[in-house]
Amino acid sequence: MNAAAEDLRPGRRAPLVRLRGISKTYGNVAAVKPLDLEIDSGDFYALLGPSGCGKTTLLRMIGGFTEPTTGTVEIDGIDVTRLGPERRPTNMVFQGYGLFPHMTVRQNIAYGLKVHKVAPSEIRARVDEIIALVRLEPLADRRPDALSGGQAQRVALARALVMRPRVLLLDEPLAALDLQLRKAMQEELRRIHRSIGGTFVFVTHDQGEAMALANRIAVMDAGACVQEGGPEDIYRSPKSRFISTFIGDANVLAGRRRNNRIELEAGAAFDDEGPDEAVIVVIRPEAIALGAAASGSDTLQLAGRLAESVFLGPYVRYRILLDNGAEAIVHSSDLQGRRTLAVDEPVTLSWARDRHSVLPG
Repeated sequence: MNAAAEDLRPGRRAPLVRLRGISKTYGNVAAVKPLDLEIDSGDFYALLGPSGCGKTTLLRMIGGFTEPTTGTVEIDGIDVTRLGPERRPTNMVFQGYGLFPHMTVRQNIAYGLKVHKVAPSEIRARVDEIIALVRLEPLADRRPDALSGGQAQRVALARALVMRPRVLLLDEPLAALDLQLRKAMQEELRRIHRSIGGTFVFVTHDQGEAMALANRIAVMDAGACVQEGGPEDIYRSPKSRFISTFIGDANVLAGRRRNNRIELEAGAAFDDEGPDEAVIVVIRPEAIALGAAASGSDTLQLAGRLAESVFLGPYVRYRILLDNGAEAIVHSSDLQGRRTLAVDEPVTLSWARDRHSVLPG
């Protein structure tokens, strides 16, 4: 469906951010290949992909820090492609935070408002409001060298939010934090996003972070947007081998389709319409059950032997050696079942057909 048709759908407003044919090349290197993207008002939108895939370059083009080679950037229906960052209704939180070391938290947050010559009384009111929002009241008079990583991150976030941007851009905002602090800051970002009802666009290479924060995700690889949609759609219906293994854990089983029937090298077979070709079947570890299920056209089964079981708290991770030599991973929340299974014991894997995806091999 093209962008114009999208706008005509009942109940859907025009997107807040619209990228048309946007690309960026450096010499013969395509950092971002031509793509179209739409971000709605109120979205918490993730640009997700491995290092070097073009996601930060794309974010910088939205913010005006990098000029596109081709295409246009529209925000709120206005073409801002040739406008600098200071003339766009956006603000960006950089990975390194960029706080002024000689200024207090309050002075850092107020800096942008002073540059824009906002009245002192309004500066005080807006700074107080945003300091309360990000829970920095006890730290307002500290300088950056007296802050933890998470506190500095909140100051950088507050400094951007106090400008009331239509779109807040975040470049790997939690990358420098340890695991526990990163999880805590994810909760803070969700709370702040709900509180202000704004539009956040953030870059991350961490699929767990994207799934935890975003309501829409654009997965990027080698400068291209390879899939876009809601987290659950991307997780359950990946469009490529890359996406299936980059977003969470996945079992990828090789097979071939002949005469509208797929035969897996591991042993199972089922009807599936499509061209005669090599295929892969992608199944998430939690979609597989250990033990034979009731036979039927809607259930598939494979045989193997238990190679390893690892207790991971809320679930057990089983590694299964299939009869054809391939491996499969199963995540089971049946913690009692672990005590009845021994390494090298024969096991049966079963899953419902609607829980896997078939992709070209």
